[in-house]
Amino acid sequence: MWGPTHRLPLQVRHVADESTGSFVNRLAHCNGLELDAFLDRVGHGRQAVDPRFTEMYVNWAGLQHLAVLTGRQPQELQRALSGLADRYLLPEGDGTAQWEWSWEPPEGEAYVVRGCDLCAAQRLVDEPVWLLWPDRWRVCLRHHRWTDSSRSDAPARVRLDGLPAVVRAHRERLRLQRRFPEAGTALFADAFHVAVHWWTRMPLAARWALRAERAGLAPRDLRAAPLVIYPEAVALAQAMVRYERTVPCESRTRSLLLYEVESMAAAWGLDERFVMAPVLEWLTRHHRPPVPVRPPMVRDRGFVPPLGHTRVAASSGSLEQRSCLPWQLGAGSGEL
Repeated sequence: MWGPTHRLPLQVRHVADESTGSFVNRLAHCNGLELDAFLDRVGHGRQAVDPRFTEMYVNWAGLQHLAVLTGRQPQELQRALSGLADRYLLPEGDGTAQWEWSWEPPEGEAYVVRGCDLCAAQRLVDEPVWLLWPDRWRVCLRHHRWTDSSRSDAPARVRLDGLPAVVRAHRERLRLQRRFPEAGTALFADAFHVAVHWWTRMPLAARWALRAERAGLAPRDLRAAPLVIYPEAVALAQAMVRYERTVPCESRTRSLLLYEVESMAAAWGLDERFVMAPVLEWLTRHHRPPVPVRPPMVRDRGFVPPLGHTRVAASSGSLEQRSCLPWQLGAGSGEL
């Protein structure tokens, strides 16, 4: 069957978590090719798309062609680019090499997020890099940059130097998820969606409006929401972990959690009329039957969410897939 026989003369280094679309776009430009002309060498497809919008997928024959063009083995490329994993390969069809830019993201790889330009520059990359990422945003702790899935260049990234609470929150989230790999990941997703519920009703809360202003974003802009609510979402996730790990008496620990949330919300200056409803909804989904005696404290890495948490996805899944709460960022307040 037809296919390329030689590697391209110039090669590019992949960036960690880079999307296949971003990688092939840079490889094409490096060799003086338009993206469409490059993809003719990979196989057959309908239309190339700017890699900032969605990911590109190939079948096994297309992966083999791409491997030849890069001078690598197919398995080596799959280790470098998660979008080429076996579970994402297109059907073989008639056996010809195929590529496709899918507008429906596959489960577990939900967002194409812009990479940190400073990290890319260290690898001698001089054009935007796009990553496959389970969140709508990404924090670079090395350079204190916040990037997201927005296609806007205004701004393309947010400097976090003036937002130390967001940097601390990200470190706390990573610490929580390292200590509790399964439960910490799921409970942060739940806490984030509770905070989304709050933000939808209170986007102009003073602390959130101030963070949006420092980030150069409009307070009501959906793009601002994950950034401005991040510290509160992490604090709430930590409270949820404490609640889930200490359950001698359901009614007592429930009251303690509600009191803790009420105290935190008051300190944050949030309108108490909107605070409790999503927390109570979360509690109904995390209800546990009474236990006759106090259970022992669960070991950290063995701590898992309760049976009521029914929407746990793989650790690489999006926040929407990991949370048991039904609403999403961007839903109107009437839909929450």
